[in-house]
Amino acid sequence: MKIERILVPTDFSGHSLTALKYAVELAREHESELVLVHVVEPLPYGTTRWFEPTKLLERYGEMASSELEGFEREALQLYPKCRSELHFGVVYEVIGELVGKLKIDLIVMSMRGQTHLIDLLIGGTAEKLLRYAPCPILRIRTV
Repeated sequence: MKIERILVPTDFSGHSLTALKYAVELAREHESELVLVHVVEPLPYGTTRWFEPTKLLERYGEMASSELEGFEREALQLYPKCRSELHFGVVYEVIGELVGKLKIDLIVMSMRGQTHLIDLLIGGTAEKLLRYAPCPILRIRTV
């Protein structure tokens, strides 16, 4: 099986960095391209009562763009064939669309060391990605 393109979703945490390191090793083995993705999610319900939603989303976008640039710089030090993309929307929906659009062969993502009860009951982002992503996902357990 040829893995030409690997998507690495990031929230800029140490967990994401661990997943990136695994993705880099896989990319080296398969001479793949890495695509780092961060998704700025919609504002939580009720936020618009206290803040102007457009300005708040713009601010989140600016902060995420800056963080993503730093994450990409770090990734480029580990592996030269990578790029990053910033998107707005619901994480699992955006990533599901990107898989088809970018012809992604594999998603490599982190998983926290503990699963919270709420994630078990209604499903966290990782669980939703596992259910809806149209390609294989490698979940890296981090502690």
